[in-house]
Amino acid sequence: KLIKELIAVQLVVEESAEQFAFRHALTRHAVYSSLLARERKAMHHRIAEAMEWLYPEGNLLDAHLADLAYHYYEAGAWAKALEYSRQAGEKAQAVYAPRAAVEHFTHALESAQQLSAAPPPNLYHARGQAYETLGEFEQARADYESAQKAARVAGDRKAEWQALLDLGMLWA
Repeated sequence: KLIKELIAVQLVVEESAEQFAFRHALTRHAVYSSLLARERKAMHHRIAEAMEWLYPEGNLLDAHLADLAYHYYEAGAWAKALEYSRQAGEKAQAVYAPRAAVEHFTHALESAQQLSAAPPPNLYHARGQAYETLGEFEQARADYESAQKAARVAGDRKAEWQALLDLGMLWA
């Protein structure tokens, strides 16, 4: 009944049988900003869980990685945000979307910090590659150096070697 009323006053439009959208971004923003922070977190968590239920594994889940990463990040569900953000970053890199990859890898690194876990060197390495693709060499250098330090702390000689190679290629 409420959805019908929203459609009648032209605040919401029906995009498909299961999907509705706000007619204007400002309406969406006004509704979203009127929620308390804890309500927004709970809403994001419920949305992410519903998406996992609707798209259990496989291609459908892959198609929604960025949305899952976003909602778990906004919900403060750090373990799931870390995993989905990493996967979304890898997918963005695979389709040559370095700006999106940087955003997803940054969220993954922030999620690892929220978990008080040492960020894996491969996250710094992947974000460094995305920055390098964008021509943002200072950020790429900083990430490759962070990857090297994280690999050294973790005792991962191969990752440390890779970070050194990447730094050398960046300077070349």
